[in-house]
Amino acid sequence: MSVLVLGGSAVVPSLLLLWYVYARDKNPEPRGMLLKTFLLGAFICVPVVPVAMLLQEMGQGMMGDMWGSAFAKGVLGAALPEEFFKFLVLRAYVWRKHHFDEPLDGVVYGATASLGFATLENILYVGQHGLEVAVLRAITAVPSHAFIGVVMGAFVGRARFAEPLARAGLLWTGLGAAILLHGAYDVFLFAGSGYALLAVVVLVIQVRWGRRLYKELQAEQVVMSPAMAGPVLAGSVVMAEGVGPSQVLLEGNPEPMAALRVGEPPVSSARRSQPERTVWSWIKLLMGGVSLSFCGLWWLGVAAVIFFPDSSGDALSTAGQVGLIFFSTLSTLLCGAIFRSGLRGPFAPVSG
Repeated sequence: MSVLVLGGSAVVPSLLLLWYVYARDKNPEPRGMLLKTFLLGAFICVPVVPVAMLLQEMGQGMMGDMWGSAFAKGVLGAALPEEFFKFLVLRAYVWRKHHFDEPLDGVVYGATASLGFATLENILYVGQHGLEVAVLRAITAVPSHAFIGVVMGAFVGRARFAEPLARAGLLWTGLGAAILLHGAYDVFLFAGSGYALLAVVVLVIQVRWGRRLYKELQAEQVVMSPAMAGPVLAGSVVMAEGVGPSQVLLEGNPEPMAALRVGEPPVSSARRSQPERTVWSWIKLLMGGVSLSFCGLWWLGVAAVIFFPDSSGDALSTAGQVGLIFFSTLSTLLCGAIFRSGLRGPFAPVSG
């Protein structure tokens, strides 16, 4: 029973975040590609461990004071090797796939690889430290990995469709930003004392920056997609020969719309196509996500009761099993409906 509950508490948060990222993509990626990227993200734990140990050993000379020790553990022993191998998943594997056909895909695959890594890391931590650590990591470390992956993926997505001269700069910026965000978070945690509270500030920065980049790339996705741009733009979209996904020609406008830079605001029409969520929408997302997390744990308990009954008590009758499964199914469907409703809105009225 305890093994099932701990395993579920380690895996469910990552799967919910992955569902959230996947559901918001207007042109969803193939599930097979997402699964392979997720598994590759988990697999890189194998090379990360020896590299992290080697780098941390090289930083032994910094262990003399609090900040030096925190830097050696947080940056050399965690941020640098982990983000480098996540970057390799994007650059060496995802980059070459024909499914990677728009900048937003970098965000989706970046978050997927990061959550694959976070899932296996979570299992190892939770197996060692218990349910309390699982709850804490579900609201801190797992979202941190996800949004760092979003930031890195945004720059990789831009680089994939950028001019060759700008490509290297965007790739290095994405990797550097991920290492900086991850390193700052871990350094404050390892510093301990009151400084650990600053890790929460870094987490907020990660979430806000990641959401901002995601929304900008979503807005550009609407502009670049002929099927979705019709109701939004005054003119219809025409894809000219030789024009890639990052350039779009509008009828009546002979000048191509240059690809938006990361961090720059998209055009006004694209902004209007991505209205802000209302508070009620966020409440539904939060309620649905938390409820589904508990449902995942509940189902593990149900499986334990049915298939691994406690030898000290009486086994549950067939009628009891059917009733338990029926009740659990209804509860899960309700929680899933709340979460899905939150994904769909409502959104604030659009001005202009």
